[in-house]
Amino acid sequence: MEPGFSPKLLKAAAVCALFSAVTTLAVHLLPWLWTDVDTFEERLALPHNSLYIGRLWVVLVHCVLVVVSMFGVAALKFRDSPGLIGLGFLSFVVFALAEWLRTSLVLFALNRKWRVDYSAAKDDAVRASVRAAIDALAGVNDALFFIFYAAFLLGIVCYGFALIGSRGFDGKIGWLFLLWSALNLPVLIDTFTGREYFGAFFEWVGPFFQPVARVIIGLWLWSKSNVLAAVITNHRDSSST
Repeated sequence: MEPGFSPKLLKAAAVCALFSAVTTLAVHLLPWLWTDVDTFEERLALPHNSLYIGRLWVVLVHCVLVVVSMFGVAALKFRDSPGLIGLGFLSFVVFALAEWLRTSLVLFALNRKWRVDYSAAKDDAVRASVRAAIDALAGVNDALFFIFYAAFLLGIVCYGFALIGSRGFDGKIGWLFLLWSALNLPVLIDTFTGREYFGAFFEWVGPFFQPVARVIIGLWLWSKSNVLAAVITNHRDSSST
C-alpha cells in the first residue's frame, strides 16, 4: 500500500528544515548588533534600523518553515504513533501562532504606532500614556514567549518519544529531539519562575545547537523522501507485472 503523501512533500519539508537552520542563525545572531541599545530613548530609534526590522520579518518566515518541516515528520510517522505525533504537531502550530502574535505586536503596535507616536508627541500627558502602553507590552511579550517556548518544548518531546523506538537512523532522530528538549528545559524553568537560574548557561543552544539539529533533520527528511520514492516505484512496477 502506498502512503497517503508524496515524496515531494518530504522534500519540501526537508528544504524548509534546511532553510530554518539559516533563519535560526539570523534570529539569534542579529540581535548581537544592537546589544548596546540600553535606554528608552535609544530603543525609540530601533524602527529606523533595517536589520532590526528585517529580523522581525525573518522570525515570521522562520515559524512557517518550522511548521512545514515538522509537518513532514508528522506525515512520515503519524501511522506509527498518531497520539504523540498529533499532539506534537498541534504544539508546533501553537508555537508558531504565539510567536506570530508576539512578533506582529512588536512590528505593528510597538514600532509602527507607539514608538512613532511617542517621538511625535508634544504633550507630556500623551507621552506618558504611550509610554505606559509600551511598558505594558513587556508583560504581554513575556506571556506569549512562555506559550511559544512551552509549546515548542512539548512538540519536540512528543516527536522524540514517538521516534526513539524506530529502527535505524529514525531512532537517532528521536534521541536528537529529546536532547533538544533537555537543552531547552532550563530556559523554560527560568521563564516559569521569572528568575534567571540556568538560562545563561544555555545561551549557545539557539545560535549553535539548533541550526545543526535542523540541518540533520532536513537531511534525514530528504533521505526518507528518496527511500519513499524508491518504494513507490517498486510497488508500481510490481503491480504492473
